[in-house]
Amino acid sequence: MVFRSFVFSALLLASSGARAQTFDWSSVQATANFSWVDCYKDFQCTRLKVPLDYSNEAGNSVGLALIKYPTKASPDDYRGMVLFNPGGPGNSGVEKMQTRLGTRLARVLASQYDIVSFDPRGVGVTTPRTNFFLTETEHALWLANPINYASVANATHDDTLLPKLWASSQLLGQMAKDRDTEGLLPYIGTESVARDLLRITETAGQEKLLYWGVSYGTVLGATFATMFPDRVDRLVIDGVADMEAWYSTSGDQRSGRPCSCAFHADSTAEVQANLESLYDSVAASPVPVYNGSSVYGIVDYNVLRNVVFKALYLPVLESSFSLLAQGLAALQAGNGSAIYTMQAGSAPYECDDKAPLSNMLDAFTAILCGDGTELGTSAADLVAYWDENKNNSTFADVMTASRVSCMGWKVYREGRFMGPVSGNTSFPLLVIGNTADPATPLASAKKTAAAFTGAVVLTQDSPGHTSFAVPSNCTDAHVMAYFLNGTLPEEGTICSADNDFYPTEN
Repeated sequence: MVFRSFVFSALLLASSGARAQTFDWSSVQATANFSWVDCYKDFQCTRLKVPLDYSNEAGNSVGLALIKYPTKASPDDYRGMVLFNPGGPGNSGVEKMQTRLGTRLARVLASQYDIVSFDPRGVGVTTPRTNFFLTETEHALWLANPINYASVANATHDDTLLPKLWASSQLLGQMAKDRDTEGLLPYIGTESVARDLLRITETAGQEKLLYWGVSYGTVLGATFATMFPDRVDRLVIDGVADMEAWYSTSGDQRSGRPCSCAFHADSTAEVQANLESLYDSVAASPVPVYNGSSVYGIVDYNVLRNVVFKALYLPVLESSFSLLAQGLAALQAGNGSAIYTMQAGSAPYECDDKAPLSNMLDAFTAILCGDGTELGTSAADLVAYWDENKNNSTFADVMTASRVSCMGWKVYREGRFMGPVSGNTSFPLLVIGNTADPATPLASAKKTAAAFTGAVVLTQDSPGHTSFAVPSNCTDAHVMAYFLNGTLPEEGTICSADNDFYPTEN
């Protein structure tokens, strides 16, 4: 798991669907029970009051924002409430339920289950929020400076970059600590959110958890299963992180390669070599792009790698694979327009301090860094880590960025949960992994399943991050059977995707 690529991943998921309409969350007071009110389209919302610190129930509280897609099942057919976490960390469950993620959940489960998601503590419209920045303008200016928000992509070309990134992490960590006026940061981590899952479940009148978590949501689900193994009814983790890497803030070392007809070659090795040659080319000589007065910029090493990652992450979204192949072929010929357009979108050149302040970066950093081990504190430590790991993976540079962001973190709670993740749960886990997931490899799914008694891995033979990236009726059927009647797939089951990612013509 990595800082830049996971934030980038979360932003990709965020862009896959917009909220249907607005809702005035200030009108909803946090209470100890559910008080559902109609919100958005076809949904109901409430705030649940939970303790900031579960060891001090009478102390300060958190108002969790929950959203529900209610089932139309009769009382006799009703099976309970399934909780969904869309990952991140820092993703808003309230927002994601209104995208294609919620659409799939409804298709698979809504016939007999209420589907509920929520903004975890510190995130979105849950109160209080974590904010390192005082205004949207300050936030935008921070992100606009590549030293404040960059992968380590050009470290091999600039010996001064790593120390600058280290210094930036020290600033961000100090800002986070000083601006945490409500004392939220020690209690924003995965352990506290796992306790929130249990409280939500109990408030719904259920003894055991029904849960589906994707990406970082697999860390949350596996942590819950470790902490409360006898409170698992059904638990699906999908796009599974390396739990050991998460709790050590070390990051996964993974690699991937695109392949499609417009960028074809006689072998996968030749495709990879051609892509590496492109990386080297744009690193040495970035390609300027001018597509009229509204979209212009350069295609450099970072831009190209982000575009490749995006296509691997969401291959179905806007025919990413085909567009990537065409863009790579054009870039070989010196035309970077297609590649730049894939990552640019609409250029947000205006600042609006009246707009809601995004806290995805803040929440992500606080949860990732606060969950992990305290890291070395010198720039030399970072340089040594990079020298040791830079040849481990094609994406070693972006993975090192998680370590960069956390080297300046200063808020750690004594006695917090830090693994290991394992257990003998009251019902076996269903663990889903894609064969070509660029963020969470199938090996991580198998590793986590081995740590839980009776857990079974369902393999989806597709690219993309989590089974939500690519439609598969086979996967949906197995998930439905697991929730409805507890049927686990046979060991070694592989589901095909419903899409053809490798067209024979362009």
